[in-house]
Amino acid sequence: MKMKTLLVMFIGVFAIPESVTAHQCGRGWASFENNCYYFSTSTMNFKDAMISCYNRGSSLLVIRNSREDKWVDLQCRLRGYLNGVWLGFSDIQREGHMVAISDSRKPGYVNWIGGEPNNAVGKEHCAMYWTARRGWNDTQCSDRLHVVCTKK
Repeated sequence: MKMKTLLVMFIGVFAIPESVTAHQCGRGWASFENNCYYFSTSTMNFKDAMISCYNRGSSLLVIRNSREDKWVDLQCRLRGYLNGVWLGFSDIQREGHMVAISDSRKPGYVNWIGGEPNNAVGKEHCAMYWTARRGWNDTQCSDRLHVVCTKK
């Protein structure tokens, strides 16, 4: 009986698919569910955030599911990003139609705070993850927030 249990455990270890590790992501990057994440130490506006990620061979964070949303929330809290981080979505081309900057697709998963996106004062065209409210918000692209870049 012990040999059978040991064999199952041995097979189970090798059957687990390899996932991305922080080492594979590179120095300064964190890994989660086969993606690599870079968390900035400074704040910047949306345009500079996009450029910063591009220069790292990555793109602005596009949250794909609730697990990733919760993980990003935890990482923001651990780093003290209480104001939040930029998300890679904008409706600057067509008001009310948030799309990913990376591929112009509508988000498959959303976590908008109640009443958002609302384009307050007609100037909110960029999306953010608002740590204090644990959800997404649209805000002015000129605001300064921390940046999360992602890559495979």
